[in-house]
Amino acid sequence: MTARRQPWWVWLLAWVGTLCGFGLVAHGNLESTDSVVTMHAARVLWQHGDSGLRREDQGGELLGERIAAELIPSRGALGKVGVDGRVYVWFPVGHVWLLAPLTGLGERLEAAFPDVDRRWREIAAPGADAAHLRFANGYVTSHPVLMQGLIALLLPPACAACGALLLFLLARTLGAAPRDAVLGTLTIALGTQWFAFGRETLSDGPGLCMLLAALLVAVRVHLGRASALLAVAGGLAAGAAVSLRYQNAVAVAVLLVVVALASRRTRNWRPVVAFALGGAPFLVALLASNHARFGDLFDTGYPKVADWYTQPLWLGLAKMLFAAGRGVMWLSPVLWLLLPLAAQRQRMPLLRGVAWVLFAVPFLFFAAAKGWQGGECWGARYVTPGVVVLAALALPQVQPWQRWPRTWTTLLAVGMFVNLTAVVAPVRGQVQLATQAAVAEALHAGRSLDADAAADVVSWHPRYSPLHSNWSYLVRSCVGGFEDEHGAPRHGSANTIEPLFGVAGLEPLFGANGETLPGRGYAPWRWEDRLGRHLWWRFWADLLQVPSWLLLLPLLAVAVLAGGIGWRRLAEASGSDPADAPIGA
Repeated sequence: MTARRQPWWVWLLAWVGTLCGFGLVAHGNLESTDSVVTMHAARVLWQHGDSGLRREDQGGELLGERIAAELIPSRGALGKVGVDGRVYVWFPVGHVWLLAPLTGLGERLEAAFPDVDRRWREIAAPGADAAHLRFANGYVTSHPVLMQGLIALLLPPACAACGALLLFLLARTLGAAPRDAVLGTLTIALGTQWFAFGRETLSDGPGLCMLLAALLVAVRVHLGRASALLAVAGGLAAGAAVSLRYQNAVAVAVLLVVVALASRRTRNWRPVVAFALGGAPFLVALLASNHARFGDLFDTGYPKVADWYTQPLWLGLAKMLFAAGRGVMWLSPVLWLLLPLAAQRQRMPLLRGVAWVLFAVPFLFFAAAKGWQGGECWGARYVTPGVVVLAALALPQVQPWQRWPRTWTTLLAVGMFVNLTAVVAPVRGQVQLATQAAVAEALHAGRSLDADAAADVVSWHPRYSPLHSNWSYLVRSCVGGFEDEHGAPRHGSANTIEPLFGVAGLEPLFGANGETLPGRGYAPWRWEDRLGRHLWWRFWADLLQVPSWLLLLPLLAVAVLAGGIGWRRLAEASGSDPADAPIGA
């Protein structure tokens, strides 16, 4: 019995509804330094054909680009100087390529609405003249504001929407009934830390989306239901996944082995050749880019392994799994049920092994890294692909909603509450205050913390966990604890880090004119990290001085109507997938 094919508009409605659903919680601008410098590299690529950041004397156009080109070489972070004397970010070139056309569209928006950026300058750098504008970090890292807003609102939700449909298709390919495929997709999308990828502007979300597409093709090849053309498409997706997140190369190598084993079993080598040929253009482009930038085919710009992997493996594993602020067992609680179920015998043992390998590899790869936390993001983002792939391959087979319905419902509800916690406060603002509190606590005890040690403490210690402090952050935002009636940050640890973390602050440092230096005052010093403006509809409502509901309600209506109709039709589809046929491999 074959499945009834859904009309194209059902898939479109499901995609648009999911896009708008994740769009409801998107950011108003780029929420991390990594994303900002990548955007500048993408803009330069779109304008000039290469992604090298330029100083002012080299013709750098935007203030943020020029400052990044000055600071990156001196700090030895975020990138390094290329063979042509320009500065190249070390973040994956695939993300630069992906952002480039969006920066071109953003340039058009900036030209069409110049008053918006003038308004942003008045808010982010009030009273700053041209000479002092470079010191207004809140403006420098958020300009051009329309370009950043476009990327933040469109790209992460679009990748999440594509990823959700890929998860559904993968579950159907593995033999799950339509309703079970929807439940599995719902579990991953709303009950694990993958949810954050739908609102963060780092390359992890697009990279995981491409990895899921490659995984879907590899599974279909394994089941003997993929044409050579589909294998080529899978290889293209695999190549894109690596160019977007370099560590995906290990996962892609595992998928290539799966495809090769299927070809060996059927004595048909066309799928593995097609898969490899599909990924070859991205491999060539990546190697050529490395050579053009740094004169070495294998130099991506990232630090040497010995400089980054400095902590014991067992300690890093413990942190990634159980850290109060970043541990996957708390941010993806469904794993408490899924891990023991996934270890049980399944009807596709090879895919069970693949799931466990792809789950373990990111943990082993990053456990010894001193930056295991992942920076300005929700959770330990480096291991999220392993969580998602394990769940995507195991859930359709173990189906915990049938075997352990109460436990699954409880853990899903807890996971959804955790993801709601990720939304109510900005990661950057919470990390800023938690870091200040950790430093103050250490100084009170006669110790000092450098940046790496502070990040480790903030991500590990229960006192600084966002699982509780995000809600305190929300309360302080609602009662005016972070901002005065004039829109300025309300400093003083009694207003901020004391109610959030129970730590008294030290005396803040002041500038020549008596102003609190950025980052030294005990308040979220970025305008967009106060009063809920990390959410795009609050950010743009306050910036444009329009009611926030005017921006929120249309997107909410589309999410409910389009998503409800689309996913309901997908869940109610009759018949079974051809992949339901027994597979002996």
